[in-house]
Amino acid sequence: MDKKTRVLVFTSVLAALVIVLQVVITITVSSFPITFALIPIVIGAVVLGMVPGTVLGLVFGVVVSILSLTGKDPGGQMVFAANPFLAWAVCLLKGAAAGFIPALLYKLFKKHEQALSITYAFTGIFLFLGGIGVTRLIRGRGTALSIILVVIFAAVAGALLFAMNKLLTSDNAACYIASVAAPICNTGIFIIGMLLFFRPLLNTWAGGSDTFVYVLTGLCGVNFLLELTASILATPVVIAVSQYTSKRKLI
Repeated sequence: MDKKTRVLVFTSVLAALVIVLQVVITITVSSFPITFALIPIVIGAVVLGMVPGTVLGLVFGVVVSILSLTGKDPGGQMVFAANPFLAWAVCLLKGAAAGFIPALLYKLFKKHEQALSITYAFTGIFLFLGGIGVTRLIRGRGTALSIILVVIFAAVAGALLFAMNKLLTSDNAACYIASVAAPICNTGIFIIGMLLFFRPLLNTWAGGSDTFVYVLTGLCGVNFLLELTASILATPVVIAVSQYTSKRKLI
């Protein structure tokens, strides 16, 4: 089997995994479901490159659009009802970017001496945003539950920093950069698209509160943090697949 055929087969397998994860494994926290489909997209972006990564992202965008049109994604269905063409465009663009940008960043940073510093910076931002999320979560809750949530967050933060200190190399750091970039592209382009093209719908959902604050905290803030966490935790899988295919010269 030549290299082009292996790339095509691997891309097809990952595309099937994207579809399964998006259709079957969904957890709805706010108006939109949390996606785990970004994980195989990042694997494809890192191992196969920019074109297969973009293709996987487009597959993700098409699946999200279909789920929205069929009512499986209620929030997405309302967005498509407002403007189907722009909704399709946003879905495809954010999906394609979630595959292309991680592949590009991995290619740029896999041998770059600053990759470690950038990864630690991303981690600091993640922990800062996570701290804000936990602070909002414990408001109005009992003292015991608040303490438990803070302890859990501190344990996760400590474990993450310890693991990074023990496991990170320049090559691995590039994988973490790619993993972090995927949810940022997916959520970031979605937010921009909503603010640019669906402001009246956002105003209705916000119910009189500040629209931008609602988008960040109510619409997709928790989703983003959970997707970012899942991407970071799944990065060792990305690293393992990348190292395996490289050593075996499969791709």
